[in-house]
Amino acid sequence: MRTTIKDIANYTGFSVATISLVLNNKAEKIPDSTKKKIKDAAKELNYHPNQVAIGLVKKRTQTIGLVISDVSNTFFSMLTKGVEDTCRQQGWNLILCNTNDDHERELSYIQVLADQGADGILFCMSKDSDKKKTQESLQLLKSLKMPFIMIDRYIENANCSSVVVDHMKGGYIATEYLLESGHRRIGCITGPNNLEDSMERLRGHQKALWKYGVPYDERLIFEGKYDRESGERAVKYFLSKNITAIFSFNDMSAYGAYHELKKHKIKIPNEISLIGYDDIFFSEILDVPLTTVRQPVYDMGVAGAKQLIEELDNKTESYRKILFQPKLIIRDSVADLLHT
Repeated sequence: MRTTIKDIANYTGFSVATISLVLNNKAEKIPDSTKKKIKDAAKELNYHPNQVAIGLVKKRTQTIGLVISDVSNTFFSMLTKGVEDTCRQQGWNLILCNTNDDHERELSYIQVLADQGADGILFCMSKDSDKKKTQESLQLLKSLKMPFIMIDRYIENANCSSVVVDHMKGGYIATEYLLESGHRRIGCITGPNNLEDSMERLRGHQKALWKYGVPYDERLIFEGKYDRESGERAVKYFLSKNITAIFSFNDMSAYGAYHELKKHKIKIPNEISLIGYDDIFFSEILDVPLTTVRQPVYDMGVAGAKQLIEELDNKTESYRKILFQPKLIIRDSVADLLHT
C-alpha cells in the first residue's frame, strides 16, 4: 500500500496539517526538531507524494512532453539531454516520445501526452510532415489547448515560441568555406524539400554562390532524407557530375557519403572534399575528421525547456523566437585547391 500523510501522522503523533506543512516546505513556524522527525519518518516509511492527486489539486502535473523525430540520431539524443537536464534542475518531469519520423505517430503521441496530463509540449515535427500534415499537428495541439514550443524545425505561421538555428547562415558559411578553398563544382545533399530548415540551408548555399559569381546548377542538388542512406545514394548520383566537393545538410547523410566514397576508393579530401552540418559526436573521430557546421544542440534543448516552463509558470504565450548561431568547425575533410 502507498504511504500517505495520514500514515506519517499516525506514526509520529503529529497532526496531518503539521505533516503537510513540513513536507510541502511551508513550515516556517514549526521547530526544526519536529521537521526532522517528520522527514525522517517519511524516509523510513518510503513516502512519495501522489503526483496524480497533486495534479488534480493544482491543475498541473509538472510534466512536459518532448516529441522528437528520431532518437537514434545523435542530434536528437543531445537535444533530449539538454531538455532532461533542465527539467530535473527545475523540478519538472519529462515524457519522451519518439515518432520515428512518422506523422501519424506524431498525432498519436500529442493525444497521449494530453491524455496523460502533460502541461505542455516541446515539439519537433517529423521529416515527412509536409505543409498539410504540419497544419494537422498544429490544429490538434490548439484544439487540445496544449501549450507548445517548436524546436529545431519550425514554420512561420505556427503562432508559438520557437527554438531554432540560423540555417541560412549555416548554409552560407559552409559553402563560402568551400568556395574560398577553390571549389566550384559543389554537390549538395539536402534534407526533405518540405522542411524549412533544409530550404534555409539551401538559400544560404545559393547566396554564397551568388556572392562568388558561381552559377547555381540544379543538377548538383540531391534531395535527401537526413539519413545515411541518402548520403550513399547521393554519391552514386554525383559520380558522373565532375564535382570536387560535397556539402551535406546534416552529419548523418555526410556519414553515408563518407562511407560510399571510401567504398569507391575515392580519397577524402584529396579527390572529393566533404563538409557536414550538425557536428555530432562521431564527426570528430572519423578516420578523416569531418569539417562541419556546429549547431549548439544541447543549448537548444536547455533553452526550449526553460522557455516552455517559463510560459507555463506565467500562464502566458510569448511567441518568442530564440535564434542560435551556427559555427563552422574546420577539420580535415576539405582540400584547399588554391594552395596544392
